[in-house]
Order: sequence, then structure tokens, then C-alpha cells
Amino acid sequence: MIIKTLKRLTFSLALIFLASCGDSNRSDSLTIGTNPAGTFYYVVGTGLSKLFNESLGVRSTAQPASGSAVYVPLINNGEMSLGFSTSIEAGSYFNGQLNLTEQPNLRVLMKFWVMPYGYMVRADSGIRHLADLKGKNVVDEQSANLTLSIGNRLMLQSAGLDVNDYNAITVGGLPQGITAVTDGLADAAPIALGQGNVRKAHATTPGGIQFLDMSDIDSVQDFFANQKKGFNAYTVSEDDQLPGASEGLITGSVDIYLISSVSMSEKIAEDIISVIENNWQSLENQFAALKRGSPSMFVDENHTIPYHQGAVNYYKKKGLWSDVLEERNQMLLLSQ
Repeated sequence: MIIKTLKRLTFSLALIFLASCGDSNRSDSLTIGTNPAGTFYYVVGTGLSKLFNESLGVRSTAQPASGSAVYVPLINNGEMSLGFSTSIEAGSYFNGQLNLTEQPNLRVLMKFWVMPYGYMVRADSGIRHLADLKGKNVVDEQSANLTLSIGNRLMLQSAGLDVNDYNAITVGGLPQGITAVTDGLADAAPIALGQGNVRKAHATTPGGIQFLDMSDIDSVQDFFANQKKGFNAYTVSEDDQLPGASEGLITGSVDIYLISSVSMSEKIAEDIISVIENNWQSLENQFAALKRGSPSMFVDENHTIPYHQGAVNYYKKKGLWSDVLEERNQMLLLSQ
């Protein structure tokens, strides 16, 4: 009798455990993977969770982690509902590049916003274009952000530079690259424009900092688009107000995706996209970076992972899904 009772108890506990593992994709619960508390991903994730709670009537929470290396595999496995990832990073995980474990179940719901990303130098260096980095000390890899090395080298290649044309430097992360430049240990380092540590460097470095201009490179956007790595050119506007980057300067950029798993239901995926689109103006007012995004930009012909089928359904209804998008999507699906 005792043995039978224990067996029933064990079976019941197993069912509870399995139910909890699948909780993130239930229709009444959403979890959003973000970077640590205080980061922009976390702030936006918290804003989305509040929106989903109010507009979708589902329990939604932002789950901070040490980084995407923690939460992306959880999303792939269906243990977490959503998360943020750059276009380069998502593609690298999906394909198992750079020694990353392949995450074939990742799907994109939307291109959320664009993050300008380029090479920074001291303004008093006299360096103004990427081609000027020939023979210089250049950070081209950050060990804590390996996927960004793809974008770093694409920028240098667009100017005709390969690894033999400059002195390659590896730093631990993006902040260390900034310090290397301001302290004179490196001539140039890549970083996202407008970040707090960039603004601080501009204010505290004699003469300030400067971002390198790609306007001297013919058809630079065509070059990036043809690589299909999720990296693009970006033209700075007057509204951007980015230190070290004047209006008209051309730099690089990565797309920020809202990603999910193939295990998410099509209805939930559609509902998420719909509520974000319907509340876009409010979100943009809360988060300035979203001014570099819009519902018309949710679809992208150079996406690096497949769109979720629920997203495809939604964009077809909106008239945004094209034959080019479908061809790219099928190619990515068949690549697994």
C-alpha cells in the first residue's frame, strides 16, 4: 500500500514538473528574457510585461539573466517565451556559428528597433574614415560579445581592410574597448552609438570622441546586404543626437529582434505582435530607442532566422509579407 502511494506521489510530482517546464508557452503566462536589471533590454522587457499583463490579460514577467547566452537556449527549448537578440547573434545561434550550440527552434516575431553601431576614435586622432585605420591598432573582437566580431570585420572589409592591414586587438567587452581608445591603447574600437558609457567618454576625453564615417565607401549598404549577416548601414539623423556622430554620418547598425520558439502557438505570436503594434506610440514615448523602429519595419528581407508562422500569418493579413520574404524564410527553414 505504501509503495503504491509513493508511486502515485512520484508520478504526480513528475506531472507537476513537466507542467512547470512548459509554463512559459501557456496562453496565460509569458516570460521575457533580458539582460541584467538596469540594462536597456531589461527596461524594455519590463515595459512589455506590463503591456501584456494589461492588454492580453496574461501573467507576464521580465526575467533578467547575465546575458543572452543564458536565456536564448531557454527560448529555443520553449522554457522561456520571448527575448531580445541582435540580428547577428540570433543568426549565429540558429546556425551554430562561432562554436555556439545550434539553436534551430528560434523564430523571430519582429525587427523591434535598429541599434547604430560603429567604430569610435578620439576626436583629436585625425582618423575620420575606416580606410584610415590601415596600420593602426584596432579592436576587432570582444571576447564577451563574440557575435559582434562579425559586424566589426564586415565594417573593416567594406573599406577594403583585412586582418593583415591593421594590428588586431581583442578586449573583454564593449566597455573595455572604449577605455582602450580613451587611454590610447587602441586607435579605434566598435561600440553602440549613444550608450551611456559613450556619452561619458565624449564628456571626459579631451576633445571628445568621434565615430568613423562610411560615406566615402561606394554602395556600402549593398555590400552589407549581400553578406546576409544581419548587419546594415545607418545614416545619422538630426533627431538622433548621438555624441561624436553628426547628422549625415554613415555608420553601421544591427537589428534588435524579439525572438520566440517554434513551440509558441500561432495565436499567441499574432496577439503579441498585434498588441505591440497597437501600442507602438506609447512604447516609443517610453523608450527613445524605439524611434529607430516602427511597425512598418517589423519585417525585414535580410532576416537571419525564420519568422514564426504566427508572425507570417499576421504580416500576410497586413499586406507586409512579400515573395522575397517568403523565399528567404523558406531558405532558412530548409537550412536546418
